[in-house]
Amino acid sequence: MNRRNLPRVFIFIILLTTFLNSCQSGKEAEKEALNRLYLPNLNQLYEDYEQLDSTGAYNTFAYKLVNANRDLNSSELFVEAASLYAQAGNSDSVAILLHKAIDNGMANPKIISKLQGVENNMDTPLWQELQPRLDSIQLQLQDVSHYSMEIGSMTLFWDYFERAAKDTANAKDIFKEFIFKGPRELRDFYVVRYINLNNMYGQMINASPDYFHYLKNQFDPDSINALKSKTAGWMRNFKNIYPKAVFPKVYVVPGILNSGGTATEMGMFIGGDMYGRSDSMPTEGLTSWQKEAIMEVSDLPGLTIHELMHFQQNYQDTKNNETVLAQVIGEGVCDFLVELCSGEELKNSNLMYLSDEENEQRIMNDLKNDLFSEDNSKWLYNGGAIDDRPHDLGYTVGYLISKSYYQLALDKQKAVFELLNTNDFLSILKESDYAFLLEKNL
Repeated sequence: MNRRNLPRVFIFIILLTTFLNSCQSGKEAEKEALNRLYLPNLNQLYEDYEQLDSTGAYNTFAYKLVNANRDLNSSELFVEAASLYAQAGNSDSVAILLHKAIDNGMANPKIISKLQGVENNMDTPLWQELQPRLDSIQLQLQDVSHYSMEIGSMTLFWDYFERAAKDTANAKDIFKEFIFKGPRELRDFYVVRYINLNNMYGQMINASPDYFHYLKNQFDPDSINALKSKTAGWMRNFKNIYPKAVFPKVYVVPGILNSGGTATEMGMFIGGDMYGRSDSMPTEGLTSWQKEAIMEVSDLPGLTIHELMHFQQNYQDTKNNETVLAQVIGEGVCDFLVELCSGEELKNSNLMYLSDEENEQRIMNDLKNDLFSEDNSKWLYNGGAIDDRPHDLGYTVGYLISKSYYQLALDKQKAVFELLNTNDFLSILKESDYAFLLEKNL
């Protein structure tokens, strides 16, 4: 090498070393910053929730939620805290948190109707500024064209999953990075479904990594995009029968194999992990319920419309809202309206089971006894936890009640409105062929 070139080589080496050190320092600083971000464990956060009504400590718990949400900024947690402040009569705090919720993606224009205790305290500047924001959301959502199916979270997820699968010791930190760096909707999904990092690690890395590796190759954005027009068509049908309909965004996200979909105040979430069924699907590490519940991609439109109905629901029956009656109607309405919007009659194994007269009589007698109970363990969300009947029969009996109510109604459009907004669940039951459920058992 020419000696005259040596200084240039040394300078290059020094610059390269400085650059690499700078990159390393930047990564370490980024990691430290991520470590400082607080991600609440929702199980721990809600430990005292069931005691709230007896203690009346709504202000205290609301503050606890707001503090826990300081870095996550989940619109769902802001709304939950606002609900608690409303019950405490702290009206201005409610308005402040609803503004924060909107800032972070909350998209339910009817949110105020879900909060009790603020109706007579809405004349402050904070409230006066809030209503135009909600009106703007209403205007945006009332057209089907607002609907879109966002798959960014699923697309981004695979790199994080592969990193976590290769570096299991740091997998939880990698998932935490995914939550904070990914699309905003992940923060709300964390609150309603992930709950904590242990759940993500337990399902994705510990229990069924083979399924998620398979799903990475199975997940086809083009297949999902191809279903958008079919879903939008069903939404237009719904707009015709329910002019007050609103159409939020649909977020396809990587779940932990515990839900095909859920509605939040931000919009509708579809668990992309639940749409991987094929003949080559690996089942090691999956529970019996998961093996049965995982669907094909073609099932996506129906599930999307089901969740859309949850987003429309605005029930005002505070007396019966927590009862089995309310909960089975709440789910059954959604299944019935999928049928009404799609024109495709519902067919499933639960309906086949109830078509047997002996099965139907036993189940209906059980429902009579549980109608006003708040224990839905026999009826809903019980996959893998019940063995004397098919799971989730509450969806099916609620569907039958809702369909019967609609068919007997003279004003069909009014019937749809009542199915989504009733202030009296008993009236739905009484005006259906299932009014006999209110009779005493013989």
